[in-house]
Amino acid sequence: RCAAGNVVHLKSMINASVHRRRIDHVPLFGDPCAMTDTARPIGSGTVTLAVADGVATITLNRPEVLHAFNPAMGVDLLEAIMSADGDPAARAVLLTGAGRAFMAGGDLSHLHDAKGAERPHRANQLVAAFHEIVLAMARLSKPIIAGVNGVAAGAGVSLAMACDLVVMAAEAKLVMAYTGIGTSPDGGSTFVLPRLIGPKLAMEMLLLNEPVDAETARAWGLVNRIVPAADVPAEAAKLAAKLAAGRSWHRAAPMISMLVLAPSLPSASPSMKAGEL
Repeated sequence: RCAAGNVVHLKSMINASVHRRRIDHVPLFGDPCAMTDTARPIGSGTVTLAVADGVATITLNRPEVLHAFNPAMGVDLLEAIMSADGDPAARAVLLTGAGRAFMAGGDLSHLHDAKGAERPHRANQLVAAFHEIVLAMARLSKPIIAGVNGVAAGAGVSLAMACDLVVMAAEAKLVMAYTGIGTSPDGGSTFVLPRLIGPKLAMEMLLLNEPVDAETARAWGLVNRIVPAADVPAEAAKLAAKLAAGRSWHRAAPMISMLVLAPSLPSASPSMKAGEL
C-alpha cells in the first residue's frame, strides 16, 4: 500500500478511501493509547481510530520504531484525521502514540536504500506527506488534544505543536533533532515555534538540538498539562471529553488555528473562511 509514498496521489487516495469507509461507533474503555478491539486499524495499520462519547481517538501504531513517520503512516494518519473531521459523532479529537513514545520523527530507513537523486526525491515525498498532515490538523473543524506519552522528536514535536492542547508526560522530552542528522527543520516548526515561544528560544530548540523536558516545555508555553506517563491517557481523555461536551468548542479550534497558521496555508476550506466562523 503506497510503499513508495506516492504523495502526488495522496489526496485523491485519501478522499476515495474516506468515501469507502465509515466510522464504527464502538465504546472505548481504559487506556486510549492501547491497541484494543475497540480501535479500528486504518489502512495499513500504522494508525488506529476509535470514536466514543464524542471523542475520536487517533493512535499512532508503529511502537516498534517509536512511531517513526513513513509514507504509509502519511496515508493512514491523513485518512484518520479526515474521517474524524467528517464524523458528526466526533466533537473532539485525541492524538497519541501506542506504547512508550509519541513520535520519533521521520523514518530514515525510507531513505537508506535510495541512491543518487532518488534520495532527495524520497526525502521530499516524506516531508510533503507530513505537511499534508499538519495542514489537515490546522483546518480541522474540531479541537484536537495531543497526549504526548513519551519522546517527541523532529516531526513529532511539530505534530504535538499542531494540536490545540497538549498533555505531556513528566518523563517525556521534546527534541528537534534536525541538526543531529544534518537536515533543515520541517513540519511547519520554523513558522510555529517562534510564534509560540519567541525567536530566541525557537532558535535554541532548532539549532542546539538539546532535549526540552516537560517542566521547561510548560514554562515556555509549549504544553498545557504535565502528568506521570501512566496518567497521560486519562488526563488527555478527560480534556477531550470536556471539549466534546461543549456546544461551541468544535468551532473554536479552527478559528484559533487559523489565527496562528493562516498566513502559511495555501488555501482555507470554505467553512473556515473568516466570515463563516
